[in-house]
Amino acid sequence: MFFKNKSIFVLISIIFSVYGFSQEKRIIKGQVFNEKRKPLENINVFIEGTKYGGVTNSEGVFELKNVDKRAIYVIVVSGLGYKTQTRVYNVSKNNKSLLNFILIEELEDIDEVVVKGKTTKSKIEEKGFNVSSVSIQNIKTRSLEVNQILDKTPGVRVRTTGGVGSDFEYSLDGMSGNAIRFFIDGIPMDYYGSSFAINNLPISLINRINIYKGVVPVALGSDALGGAINIVTKEEVSNFAEVSYSLGSFNTHKLALQGQWIGKSGFTTKLSSFYTYSDNNYDVWGEGVFYADESTGFQVVEFTEDNPAERFNDDFKTLSAKLDLGYVNKKWTDRFFFTLLGSDTKKGVQTAQTMSRVFGRVRNNEQTIMPSIVYKKNNFLTKGLDVNAFAGYTYTVEKVIDTSFVQFDWRGEIIGTRASGGEIGYDGRSLYTQKDKSQIYRFNVTYKLPSNFKLGLNYLYSKFQRSGSDPFVAEYRIPYLEPQNIGTHFTGLSLETVKFNNKLRANIFAKLYSYNATINDYEYVDADVGYLITANRNNISNLGAGFALSYQLLDNILLKTSLEQATRMPSPTEALGDGVTISNNPFIKPEQSLNINLGTTLGRYEFGNHGLKVSVNTFYRNIEDKLLFTVIDARDNGQYQNIDQIAGKGAELELVYDFNQKLKFNLNGTYIDMRNNLEFEENGTRNIFYRDRMRNQPYFMTNAGLEYSFNDLIQKKSKVSSYIQSSYVHKFFLDWPSAGSEQNKRIIPSQFVLDTGFSYTFPSEKITLALDVSNLLNEQVYDNYRLQKPGRAFFLKVNYQILD
Repeated sequence: MFFKNKSIFVLISIIFSVYGFSQEKRIIKGQVFNEKRKPLENINVFIEGTKYGGVTNSEGVFELKNVDKRAIYVIVVSGLGYKTQTRVYNVSKNNKSLLNFILIEELEDIDEVVVKGKTTKSKIEEKGFNVSSVSIQNIKTRSLEVNQILDKTPGVRVRTTGGVGSDFEYSLDGMSGNAIRFFIDGIPMDYYGSSFAINNLPISLINRINIYKGVVPVALGSDALGGAINIVTKEEVSNFAEVSYSLGSFNTHKLALQGQWIGKSGFTTKLSSFYTYSDNNYDVWGEGVFYADESTGFQVVEFTEDNPAERFNDDFKTLSAKLDLGYVNKKWTDRFFFTLLGSDTKKGVQTAQTMSRVFGRVRNNEQTIMPSIVYKKNNFLTKGLDVNAFAGYTYTVEKVIDTSFVQFDWRGEIIGTRASGGEIGYDGRSLYTQKDKSQIYRFNVTYKLPSNFKLGLNYLYSKFQRSGSDPFVAEYRIPYLEPQNIGTHFTGLSLETVKFNNKLRANIFAKLYSYNATINDYEYVDADVGYLITANRNNISNLGAGFALSYQLLDNILLKTSLEQATRMPSPTEALGDGVTISNNPFIKPEQSLNINLGTTLGRYEFGNHGLKVSVNTFYRNIEDKLLFTVIDARDNGQYQNIDQIAGKGAELELVYDFNQKLKFNLNGTYIDMRNNLEFEENGTRNIFYRDRMRNQPYFMTNAGLEYSFNDLIQKKSKVSSYIQSSYVHKFFLDWPSAGSEQNKRIIPSQFVLDTGFSYTFPSEKITLALDVSNLLNEQVYDNYRLQKPGRAFFLKVNYQILD
């Protein structure tokens, strides 16, 4: 174990001691607008000749912290497409609470391209990729998980197996599971451990989330076949510290700390840490949730909504800390950091694949430690050459503890014993320990060429080794008795340009994937020899290519299209299994897909104080050797297997209306029609599931939300933000629609969930209080078959900015 619970209080003490208040310092705060008095995001603001600086948020607000209260400074405000402004500012004589700047738009000739100033979100979404950029700035004070935020985005569906810390699966425009890759600042999240998974990361640590659907740029450097989600964290160039704490239903506690200190030499210390705990003891009822004992004549008695059961072995606890030491804004580097990350996660295991089997003492523990180095430098050695390098090593130990000799039912009572022990399996107790060792090396370089072309190269190499042991299980049944290995190489080359007075943006790219794996198989020879380990070696290489184009037809009409022939190599769990309920597959093959997107964005149109923006995207997917988890025995154990061919199309629509920058209404919907496209089996027989809709996949979903913000409630200069959000997912079949009789088809029912909340920011803007209510109507909600999610829950959060 890397941490004890008391570590969290030590971290709090460190933060408060390092980032104490100073009576001799002051904050210069201001807001930047364009000529139409609309706030400008991502505008650079800095004090000439010093290290103090930053960028404006979505409301155009900036803060320059830790300045000398007796100094006279020259403040410089600049942004792409706007004329630079400078202003002399006497800190001791100027008592303005907010310093305003109005930037004048200009057309700048940069590498023969005429560019107008735009927000980072707009720049990302106006490229040819089917990408949505979600800014966290306005919602970071809410008690929300990243999964909840992204589940409301067009084309995105997030399915979870339960409450806080539960397993999850993303679907992006018809592609799901491990076809979706996750990144933190461009680095694959797989290497950070489960504590740093997207469902656990506090939103207060995030600046923006970019969601690429179907076609993924070379810069992310991975075999993201169906899409990618890149979490962009804060990269402020000033001292700061903040803490947030959330208390909610089911004894849920969430604490997040982060801070940064930059010395005069540029030496920088950053600390980010978070702690999450939840009992997850919410009510469940319905099919699979029952008991039977002597008092009922051993007849099954199902729990109901009026008399529900309570989850009792589903607690979740994680503690993570990340320390960065290095330099920023030096001649030899823009950012250079040595990072040490550690995490400790413990959770109960309540059920198997459905809620028909309930466990009372099965546990899962995981510890991860990861040292890494990052180096970034623009104009490296020569102008126009930008370099970004990363190297990391990860060591993870995971234990599945199933050593109890008793069995439980949904009352939380012991109903029997098992002589051989164990609740999960039928072969006795188990104490399975899995050890993963990973290395990752990533090198990204871009170079500006003449005539406004930019060449990009991304190379990523990873090496993964998994081994395991279990003192209670026969050696031949342990798939990792001998280490199994996976090595991957990814090389991507891109060429992009902007032409025709910034109307056309083009990006063409090629990708090379290489995969080699050693996967163990066990063969029984005879009574004398017993079992022998057979090492199966896979060596596979694939080429991929594609393009992304966008064209600004009119000021408020943008056309976009993208295409990619992509490959996804099997993940470690898909190829090697997990040693418990997922078997390895020595003969697994990579998944391949042709992905095509075509869409348009209309607006933003302005009608006085009203604004309207409409986006429409259509897509086509043709997948070969799709990897799906398949149950292979009566104990819900399974294996990832290749399904020969899946093809289909779909569309997503988003409408955003705003009034006076205070009221905002959003509506989006997604329809997916993915079908089994294999007409004949290998033996020549006709596939009975040919043209069946894809099993166990939602195909129609909508979201609608209303937000309203206003000022000066109770206190002057206070800010209030409120929202109500609904989501609907239509029912779908768990299995192929043609399988089974009409009465026996297993269905995941339609889901409708309503969430609401509000936040109050005090005039000092240091403290924000937020109240969030999820599943307001207390609906019985399922994302997966017979795995009920939490009902109505309340969360109260306080966010406190500590300013140095």
